[in-house]
Order: sequence, then structure tokens, then C-alpha cells
Amino acid sequence: MGRHQENPVRLYFSYDRIANKSRCQIEGCTAEIAGNHGGNLQRHVQRMHPLAFARLPGPLRPDNPTVPLSSLSPSSSSTAKRPGAAADVEVAALDPTVTKRPRGELVWMTVDSLREACVELVTSNGRPFSLMDDSGFRKILDPVLEALGEHVVISSGAVRNMVLEAAERERERLRGTLRGRPLMLKVDAAMLRGRSVLGVHVQYTEGEGVALRTLAVRELCKERTDSYVASVVREVLKLYDIQLRQLYAITTDNGIADPAEQDSEAQHERAGRKEGDEAIAGGLPASGRGDGLLALDIYETPGSVAVDMHGAGGGGPVLRGVRCSAHVFHAAVGDVLWDGGPAGLVAKMRRISEELLSPNVSAFLTRLGHRSVALDCPASWMSTHDMLERLCELRAFCQDMAPSAPVLHLTEAEWDNVGLLVRSLHPARAMADALLAEQLTAGDFFGAWLKCKIETDKVGGPFAALLVECLSRRQHALFENEAFLAAVFLDPRYKVLLSDAQTERAKSHLCSAWGMIQALAHDMQGQGDANDEIEQMLRARERENSNGSVKCKMQMMSVLNAYASEARLKREENIFRYWSSASQSNMDLCKLAVSVLPLPVTQVSVERAFSALRYMLSLKTGIEDDILEDILFVRLNKQFGV
Repeated sequence: MGRHQENPVRLYFSYDRIANKSRCQIEGCTAEIAGNHGGNLQRHVQRMHPLAFARLPGPLRPDNPTVPLSSLSPSSSSTAKRPGAAADVEVAALDPTVTKRPRGELVWMTVDSLREACVELVTSNGRPFSLMDDSGFRKILDPVLEALGEHVVISSGAVRNMVLEAAERERERLRGTLRGRPLMLKVDAAMLRGRSVLGVHVQYTEGEGVALRTLAVRELCKERTDSYVASVVREVLKLYDIQLRQLYAITTDNGIADPAEQDSEAQHERAGRKEGDEAIAGGLPASGRGDGLLALDIYETPGSVAVDMHGAGGGGPVLRGVRCSAHVFHAAVGDVLWDGGPAGLVAKMRRISEELLSPNVSAFLTRLGHRSVALDCPASWMSTHDMLERLCELRAFCQDMAPSAPVLHLTEAEWDNVGLLVRSLHPARAMADALLAEQLTAGDFFGAWLKCKIETDKVGGPFAALLVECLSRRQHALFENEAFLAAVFLDPRYKVLLSDAQTERAKSHLCSAWGMIQALAHDMQGQGDANDEIEQMLRARERENSNGSVKCKMQMMSVLNAYASEARLKREENIFRYWSSASQSNMDLCKLAVSVLPLPVTQVSVERAFSALRYMLSLKTGIEDDILEDILFVRLNKQFGV
């Protein structure tokens, strides 16, 4: 059996077995090459048809380091030296989908792509504007500009304007995307080295998943009071033409903490500030008004009727303030380490870590082949778990060194308790990693929360029992919120976990939400009166007083009752794909589901705020606030896949 011929260059030849010749099939070429040897065919295409050679798939592509790039240069072929139209004909003959290449381009680069690359350098890549004026970069850039043959200016000032234009284009695109649809707003804060930023994000269903977009990241220059944070959020909403009646839920880090919880969290925040090197999340003002939280502050404007307009048939406001699910979970686990029984033991282990991090001991550990120890941040229980887990690995070392270093001494019972504490925190640590996912729904979180409690309870011991108790105490802030219950109810994988009372509350809330969605659709049809507030108020009252809205609620309640009796969906199913396929049988219920399900429960937006703050502090001083905000806006949305 002959050897299998895999060289893709043969795609350009027809082989005559009788004459033992290979004829080139590229348009305009009549060359015949003796035999069918792949190397001879490759050399012909490489030398005479470099553009065709560059189109080859597989290992012969021009980005392969084994192929000399000089052979692909237009100067290496008489064919490439011809006017640009001839080269375009050759490429078009090989692939009719390839459009003709306009003159003046260099390596398939256009003026627009060059500008986009420069914007990406100073936003996503974090390079300073001064890079555009550096002599080394100009040696790369100037030949490109000359080859383009157009009057293009690339400088620090020009790129600054390009960033402003790119940010405005993205904002305009977002305005069109967000117009007239129910939205989930998420507001979080980050603090580092005495400076803080407020992140305002929006979340909604897009395709078969959840889309999270950053609307703004602004540095806070005043004390983070209710009124100040609400005023900043209102400014951001106005920037995107987001109507207040579009807001279905507003999620904040610690907006509904009770006074005792606020004091505890403030203490943890102060502990985090002492570290100086770690950003801390949360810290948003707590209004102490239950579900209203920041939402009511946003709506407290003279003459505003936005809250009333959320009502559907007199059902009351739909807008709900939601405590950040991830924040509640971390606060519950933090209660165990910061305020529970293990606090004294953790303090001892922290002193041991400090001793192991001393230069002499650290060098000795390295010589012995042990991993280095990481000191925890008291504001982050996950870092404390990782520190304790690493110290458990060094138990034998610490016991051997204890006679010469008394600070390393712990009793056998204390070491056993540390191991038990680490095992008790393992389920929570696994759940914390899962919370970093962007596509986590309220149902996923509900199931993960219950799984964490069950697995922790299986560990046994006083620490596990304390953690289960803390989770049970904290979960009321989440699981009794109507917006959260509604999102879990419309997740057919987890709806069976709700009690009968919770199910009824979820259905009642969803009927009101359906009235909100219909009102938004009705308003979109009457865009001509968008600026007439009196007309908007009259329409809202008309909807409330009409029998049609009551009938609409009754119809939706009937649909929800039928849905409640349907079989459970498997956990591995994609919930958004399920509702997309169900839209053919029940369009209204599908529209309601995709509007309610994207309730924010993850920490992705917090990571965006951290990223923005660290990047902001890394920049040199002197950059204006407006251009900095535009850089952060473009950077974050590009970084997270927009």
C-alpha cells in the first residue's frame, strides 16, 4: 500500500497518471511539473503563487515557523509584483468568497482595523497613551501608515479621541439594546488604598444565556450614603435613557442588612483596610427598609410616578431590592470564622503563618521541598481557608520545629480542630468557586446553597454545625424575597424545592411582573409621547382601572398554575434553551421567564469593579476623570466578552 498523500498543496494540481505530470489549476498558470512529489508542487506554488500558498490549510500556513516568511513576500514573485488587481484575481479564483483587496493595504489591514487596534492597546491591554509617541513604537507604526497611503494620524491625542468615540458608539449600541426591556440592575463597590469606585451593571437574557454589561464605573468622591449612591445611579440610568419603570430588580452587596449585621460587616471592612493590599467588596449603604433598599432612594424624585406605574391592576410595585446572593453566602461563612468559636484558633494559625513567612524559615521550607505559606486577609474567609489548609500540610514540620520556635507550638487537639475546621469549610469553598460563573441563575444558586448545607452537615462536629446554623439564619434574607422566589419558580429544574406558600407568593409576584412587561410593550408602541409625563401617567391609570388588566392577571395565573404541575427538568439542562424551545407552545410564559430569570446572583460584577479599581490605581496621575471612565467602560465590556 502506498503512503497516504496529505500535502494540501495538491489541491491546486491535477495529476495525469499516464503522462506522470501535475498540471497547475491556478487561473492564468499553465505550468506542468513532472511527477506528483509534494515538495516539488509546494515549491512551485510557494515561488509563483505566494498568495495562493498563504491560503493553504494545515501545516503549510504562513504562520507556521517552518515556512520562510520571505517566500511569501510580494517581492518574491513576478505574479505578486503585478498590479493589485492581478493578485486579487488569483485569490478570487481560489476562493470566490474572498473579496477583492483594495489598494494601499498592508497585510490585510485597513485604517479602521488600525484604529481599533490602537484603542484596544490603551483599553483592554492597559497601555498608556504615551505609547503612541514612543520612538520604538513609531518605527513599527510609521511604515504601516505609509503603506496605507491615506492621511491617518496616530498619536496620543488622536487615540484619546478614538477612545471617546469608541465609548460613545458602545453606549449608543447599549441604549438600543436596553430600550423597552425589563432590566436587572446590580450595584457594587470596591475599595483599595483609601479610594473607592461604584460599579453599575445591567443584566438581561441574551440568546441562550445571561448577558452582563457594565454601564459605568465611577470613583466615589463623597461618603457612600444612601442619597449619594442613589444620585450616582440615577445619573447612569439617565445616560442610557433607561426608564425607571424598566427596572425589575436592583441588587446591591449589603442593602438589606439588619443593624447588627451592618456593625459586624463594618468591622470586617475595617479589618480589611488594615491589610492595605486587598480590595474589599460591599460597603454599599444599607437603607434598613427591607425590600425597598436602594430602589426607593432612586425613585425619590419630586413628582415621580414611577413606582405606581409598576403596578398591574392595583397589584402594587413590581420593583424589588435584592440582596446580593453571593454576598449573603460569604457573610454567612464569615460569621463562623470572624464571630464564631474558631476565631481564637484562627488567630493562632495566623501567627504561625507569619513565623513561617520569615526569611530564614521560608528558605528552609523551600530547601525541604515544601510549598510556601500564604498569609490570609481577615476580610476574606476563602484566603483563611487556603491558609489553614496549607498549614495542615506542614503540621509535622511545625511539630518538629516547635521546641526551638515556641510560636509554632499547638497541642494535638488544636491541630485536630484545625483539620476539622478545614474539612467543614470544604463544601463552602467549592461553592465559592462556583459563584464565579457568569451564567449562574437563582435556581442554580438555590440548589448549590442546599447542597452546601447538606454536605457540611455530613462532616459533623461543632464547626460544621455552626456553619449550617449560620447558613440557615442568613438564608431568610434571600429565600423570602419575591423576585428570588419568582426566578426559582420559573426554573423547572428547582421549582419543586419551594414550599406551597413560597410558590403562591412567586405566582402572585409574576402576575404583577407580567403587567409590567405588557406596560413596557405598550409604551414602546407609543414612543411619540415618550416625553409627555402626563400622558404616561394617564396611560398607567387607564391600565390599572381597566378590566383588561385584571383579566390579563387571571389568564397568567392560570398559565402559571398549569406550569407548576409540569414535570421537573433534569439539572444538566440549559434553562434558557428550554424556554426558547417552549416559546412555540406558550409565548407569554416564555417572555415572562426570560425577563425574570437573569436575577444577579454571581460575583462577576464584583470582579469587574475590582479590575477597574486596580487598573485605575495603576495609571499615572493627571488623567482626566471623563477619559478614565471611558477607558474603564471599553476595557471592562471588551474584557468580559462584549
